[in-house]
Amino acid sequence: MRIESTTPLQCNGLSFIAMAMEMIFTGMNPINGIDAIRKAQEISKVADGTFTIAFYSYNRTKQEAGDKLKVYEGCKTRTQLPQERFSIDGDNFFLFLDKDGNPKTCYRILIRFMGFPEDGFKLRNVQWLNDHHDRN
Repeated sequence: MRIESTTPLQCNGLSFIAMAMEMIFTGMNPINGIDAIRKAQEISKVADGTFTIAFYSYNRTKQEAGDKLKVYEGCKTRTQLPQERFSIDGDNFFLFLDKDGNPKTCYRILIRFMGFPEDGFKLRNVQWLNDHHDRN
C-alpha cells in the first residue's frame, strides 16, 4: 500500500494529510530511530517477518523533503545493491524491499513512522532527535 496526499491544502510546506498523520501519531507510543532500524533488521531475518514504514521522500535536485508521506507495508530490510553508488555516507540511508520485492531507499532522518507485527503494525512515531531527555 502506498499513500500519497493529492490534496492541494498546504501548511508550512506539508500536505494536509501528511500534517494530520504527524499530529495523530506524534508522541503516541514513540520509538527511537536507531531502535526502529534495529527492530526492522531483526524482524526481516524471520521468513514471514515484515514491517510497515512511512517516510518523506527527498529531492536532491531541489535539496528539500517532499510533502507527501509515503507508506509501504510488507517490507523487509535489504543490503546495498552492486550497482548502487551513494555520493554521501550510506549510513544516511535506509534500504528496504517493498511487499513486491522492489528495492527502495529513503533517508533515515525522514522516516516518521514504523509498524511492527507484535503490535498489529500500528504505526509508531520514530523519533530521531531526543532533546527533552538530554536536558538537565
